[in-house]
Amino acid sequence: MSIQDIPLDKITAADLERLVVMQVTESLTLDYKRDSYDPGNDGNSEYLKDISSLANTLGGDIVIGLKEKDGAAHEIVGFHGNVDGELLRLEQVASSGIEPRLANLKIRSIHTNAGPVIIIRVGRSYMPPHRVVDRGRNSFWARAGTTKYEPNVEQLRQLFNNGPQVGERIRTFHSDRLVKISAGETPVPMKTSAKLAIHVVAIPAFTDGRLADIWRILEKGTHLPIPPDEVRLTRKPAVTFDGFVNYTQSDPTQRSAYAQFFRNGAIEGVAELGTDPEGNSFLIGAPFTRLVIETVRQYVAVLASYEAGLPISIYLSICNARKTMNRYDVPGGGYSETRAAGREILAVPEILVNEADPDIPALMLPAFDMLWNAFGRERCDAYDPAGRWRGEGGAP
Repeated sequence: MSIQDIPLDKITAADLERLVVMQVTESLTLDYKRDSYDPGNDGNSEYLKDISSLANTLGGDIVIGLKEKDGAAHEIVGFHGNVDGELLRLEQVASSGIEPRLANLKIRSIHTNAGPVIIIRVGRSYMPPHRVVDRGRNSFWARAGTTKYEPNVEQLRQLFNNGPQVGERIRTFHSDRLVKISAGETPVPMKTSAKLAIHVVAIPAFTDGRLADIWRILEKGTHLPIPPDEVRLTRKPAVTFDGFVNYTQSDPTQRSAYAQFFRNGAIEGVAELGTDPEGNSFLIGAPFTRLVIETVRQYVAVLASYEAGLPISIYLSICNARKTMNRYDVPGGGYSETRAAGREILAVPEILVNEADPDIPALMLPAFDMLWNAFGRERCDAYDPAGRWRGEGGAP
């Protein structure tokens, strides 16, 4: 039995009791503490070493308020003190004492008959290594068995190399998807005109394959990715070799769209852009930014519901963009159009999300500006000069 298989917000006192009944032993990913870390320098230092070593290895749980005997869970004793204050203290110490900051650190308390038990869940880091900054000294830690250690030079080199390798794999996946979308290799038939492509990738799930059995996972959940269609057409689900697809009903008068949830934890949303009678595609600031922001928000929420992990990579692109123009309002009424993009693929660089509740409009602003630059415009007109999105709560 492992509580790591249970989402942190779903762990109950009964789950903790089972650790004791089954005498579950400490391991590479599980550590018991009868008492919390002392608030002094030595205690804080020990705490930082523990959480950084877990993050730099495979992640894991630290259970405070559970007594062990010979390495096995023995008795729930609870935490005796101001539990809310302790949760805040542990979060603050971690925030100021680890570089770079841990994106996948979660702390919560669980009520038991013996008192509250604190669980510190440390996600495996995909941007390692993280160092402890403590009293003027920097140190790196990793975990082996139930103990932590300072890696040697060769081990540190491996830790430093792990992060870039994961990033390169994701960028390769993204590039391959854009080529396939442009070539018409999509899970549902689409026109050859320009297409909006949104990719939201949970780096931990992409790396360790935790969402490989995607259909069984989706059957137990309540969140499904939604196609990025502006009018919310009727949608149909389907299973593919790559995972799960949710797509709009085929209708020649409407623009097709689909959302694909890959087994590697990536979500892809693709939608045809509007076209004029000459076959040129166009995008308009207000509806385009709203569609992108709403879609990204929904995909981030889907990944969070399945604990796919942080950080998350977001990619915004337009495929088959060569004859695509940017349409915008002009003073006095009416609209004008920019020159065509003249490129087959417009791909904005990766946007990295390191927090659970990100400000999506603010994060997407540089991507929209860069996209508008491709049409010869200085900045995205769906934001005001101060960089505030005009679309929150109404039309931009």
